[in-house]
Amino acid sequence: MGRLRDDLVGRGLVDGLPEAFLAGITRFARPPQPELDALAAAARGLAARLAAGDAGDDDLPLLTRVLFSAGHGGLLADAGVPTPAYDVLGSYRDNLTTPVGPRLRERPRAGDRRWRVLGRDVGFPIGVPACVLNGGEEWVRHNARNGYSVLTYKTVRSRAHEPNTQPNWVFAARETQSLPPGAAAEVTADPWDWVEPGSPDVSTVNSFGVPSLTPEEWMADLERSLATIDDDQLLVVSVMGEGNGTGLVDDFAATARLAEESGASVVELNLSCPNTLNPSASGVKPPLCLDADASVAVVEGVRRALDDRTGLVAKLSWLDEAALAALVPRLAPLVDGVAGINTLQSRVRRSDGEPTFPGRGLAGLSGAAVRDSALDFTRRLVALREAGGRHFDVLAMGGVTDPASFKALFALGADAVQSASGAFANPFLARDCVAALGETLPCALEPAR
Repeated sequence: MGRLRDDLVGRGLVDGLPEAFLAGITRFARPPQPELDALAAAARGLAARLAAGDAGDDDLPLLTRVLFSAGHGGLLADAGVPTPAYDVLGSYRDNLTTPVGPRLRERPRAGDRRWRVLGRDVGFPIGVPACVLNGGEEWVRHNARNGYSVLTYKTVRSRAHEPNTQPNWVFAARETQSLPPGAAAEVTADPWDWVEPGSPDVSTVNSFGVPSLTPEEWMADLERSLATIDDDQLLVVSVMGEGNGTGLVDDFAATARLAEESGASVVELNLSCPNTLNPSASGVKPPLCLDADASVAVVEGVRRALDDRTGLVAKLSWLDEAALAALVPRLAPLVDGVAGINTLQSRVRRSDGEPTFPGRGLAGLSGAAVRDSALDFTRRLVALREAGGRHFDVLAMGGVTDPASFKALFALGADAVQSASGAFANPFLARDCVAALGETLPCALEPAR
């Protein structure tokens, strides 16, 4: 606290802190007046204590919220204070080059233990899935240094796509318990909601719309990103096509080839995204994986287009028992891995009843609220793998916010476990998992002698 206070005073930020905080809180919507008044009073009291030199460690949670919402998350990171990794007030483009959360000085490691994932020997098998937290070179570098060994580069496309209008990512502070598997969710989430960094009960909602840079941009960035990781880390590349019928297959294949040409050794097919705007109808497109024939056609087309040495992963959303059982046996001969789940498509409103994401009533729910869906999906996916007699690796994700939730998915038979909301809300999640489980997690390869 002393270091932060001195930094704020030295920069002349203390006096303007309450106003900057309130500007952030009200950027996308205005809280009810009593709540806004309470937040303003708390921020002004904090500023007074900072100015007088009376702020203590008990003030750190409030200071973290105030600085993050005021656009000063970088000051927290510089002081090693946990803070959300993505600046929810900043633009998508700005965030691509500037991870907000703190970076560890040394990468956490589980000694010389290794795990086999998608044909590669990797360090502790925790990672970050395809999302904005792996949107470019600086993010890959940031996550790799913080201990994530299985990273998936954010979904790229064959042409540029702009993100949805802001806001794009909001805490779902009321969703602290897991919903039943696959349950349709009605979520209340306000843009000013907050969950203390590191909370295992964190849930979030997002609506980005699968943005992508131009192929020229992302291919160059991907080459640089691949150069930043260590030999015992893996960077998978997520791709997505558009169109219908053979056009969809061809676009998936062309984009996958571009990723391969840029150096990707494993390509992930995004068959799962639930929140892409549908230009031909109101709402959003359903995940492609709900259509088994279309999904298999895409995977077959991409497999033919890629070098045999390039790994292939199919990313699925939560599917019910019949749909998953109908799809997985058809995918198993074609892929090296299956990843899932994606966010759960949910109806998301503010506390005043208006859509949290203006013009977009549906968005993706992730974090603790989808934990049981992830466990259910992974359990059934592993059972289908064992029953089918064809091995593919399982990249499990959903509700991973602490070592216990990581362990629960891994224990079901996952080969690697990834986290988005957990990694967003707790920059030290990988370190915590390595510290708690690095010496005991099973399935590690024998160290080289």
